Amino acid sequence: MTLLMMALCSLVQAPDMDEVRERLKDPAQVFPVFQEFIRAGLYSPAHQLLSAKTAQQLPYEAFHTAMTVPEMQYDVCKRLLNSIRVHRVTPDQQRVELCNSEFGFRYALRLSKFAGQYRLDFTRDELDSFVRYFAGRAMAWHRHQVKRADGWHYAYPPDWTYAPLARTCGCGK
Repeated sequence: MTLLMMALCSLVQAPDMDEVRERLKDPAQVFPVFQEFIRAGLYSPAHQLLSAKTAQQLPYEAFHTAMTVPEMQYDVCKRLLNSIRVHRVTPDQQRVELCNSEFGFRYALRLSKFAGQYRLDFTRDELDSFVRYFAGRAMAWHRHQVKRADGWHYAYPPDWTYAPLARTCGCGK
């Protein structure tokens, strides 16, 4: 059993940290790197993308719990997380705006800069708010699909295409 676990762990490709450090110099790349780590289940490297103040207020255990709550584990939430994009970056205000037109999602995150690299900067309350907002948009999207499918929840026809919740991203573009 131990050999099996070791073999499975060796299959997980570790990110090239030099490439990650280089990408973190661009404020538009901070969230995509964070997103890649969360998508891969690499919560520790994702936690390291937090500012020092945020990491102090939000220890790894609380961060891991917030990222793995049941609301974040639904397939709809995974679809939303994988499809969020950076809409606008304002380095002078150190903010990044995230959008997704399919879910009508719009959210702004603060950034901080340390040693030439950008980090995500938020409080524990803001993370909780983000998770609630994230789960709410995912549920609204799911309800929209059920309504379009005449009440069918999980048995969509083979040629089914998901209907976007909004025609444009949350920024109106």
